Amino acid sequence: MEIQTLQETTSFIGTEWQQALSRVCPPMSMHNRNWFKLIIHSQLNGQAELPYGLGLDNASYMDLKRAIASDDISKQELLWKQPFKAGLRKRAQVLEEVFELRMQERNELSALLFAHCNEKVPFAFQMAIIVATACLSQSHLWHSLGLRNRSELGELLKYNFPLLHQQNTNNMRWKRFFYRQLCQQGGDYVCRAPSCQECSSYSECFVD
Repeated sequence: MEIQTLQETTSFIGTEWQQALSRVCPPMSMHNRNWFKLIIHSQLNGQAELPYGLGLDNASYMDLKRAIASDDISKQELLWKQPFKAGLRKRAQVLEEVFELRMQERNELSALLFAHCNEKVPFAFQMAIIVATACLSQSHLWHSLGLRNRSELGELLKYNFPLLHQQNTNNMRWKRFFYRQLCQQGGDYVCRAPSCQECSSYSECFVD
């Protein structure tokens, strides 16, 4: 599969999804507005492991910021361009270059989340791409997104992808849960242990 940059819309996305990603869908719920603001804030301050734009194409990112309508985010964007932020811009560029090498993986994660988006929640499709992009980092997913804790991640996922959230009945860590879903669909991203109980990494996957 040809590698695409994170600033391009992925080729597998159908017309309906492309339209959802490229237009403003007001009103944005207060829940998602707060989460998007936090994620953008964290990315611009180097507290999230995400490239600039959060993995969205440029038009979708601009639409997202317009829908959020936050003066604080606008001020942060101006600061982002200042010389003293060069280190953070370089970090974001490196993340983008690294993530480009795993674009097919990101696409499959996005497709999994797309299939479970809450159609009643505007911008759930954008959230799907952001979450899928954050999954490519080495940190816990909540940390990669710049959230404050795992519980906050659970609330975000339950709101935007409720049916997928319901399937995690054993409280598996979310990133590992997503990859296990891909494995069950025929992918090759999860351990080859015959069952979770026989896996030496069991305690790393599940939360007591």
